[in-house]
Amino acid sequence: MTDPYQVIAHFFAEAHVHHFRRLIKKLVCHASGAGVYKGDPPGDVLLYSKLIRSLIKAAHALRHTKHSAVTIKKEELFHKKYYCSHYVSADVWKELPRCLSQKEYSDPYRVFQQFFSYQSLSNWLQCWEQVVENAFCSDSTSITDPLTVCTHLIKLVEAAHLVDVREVTHVGGCVKKGRQLAL
Repeated sequence: MTDPYQVIAHFFAEAHVHHFRRLIKKLVCHASGAGVYKGDPPGDVLLYSKLIRSLIKAAHALRHTKHSAVTIKKEELFHKKYYCSHYVSADVWKELPRCLSQKEYSDPYRVFQQFFSYQSLSNWLQCWEQVVENAFCSDSTSITDPLTVCTHLIKLVEAAHLVDVREVTHVGGCVKKGRQLAL
């Protein structure tokens, strides 16, 4: 898939933002020495790790995209139209971004730029691979600066989610209409 917006759309068609947020926290925690990860079947983790890898690449492609921040009035900051997906099973509370600043919430592309200011694409891909591998190995060395890695990855997922909610109009050949697609 060559369109980074479609990569993002397919990413969130697989699971909700809160699922990826939780998975990243758990994998980073286990990769930093909390024992072997046993939360999800390894095949599921492999699928989700490939999805996150694709999301990292899509964000890299979009990091210099011309855009303008959404002007959001203070009283509308928590209006679900700015952050809640179209899926029937979407949970307004669980989809609310937890790690983004107000500026990042208004302009999620800032997160993409900051993400790659911290590390290059190749370093992020290697870092993510190390997180997944170390989460399943009891004798592995812990990852460097796990809190920063976790925060950057979660912010990336939350920012991509906002781009999906606000800008992506279709998934594959299906138009996203209101709440007709079910996850």
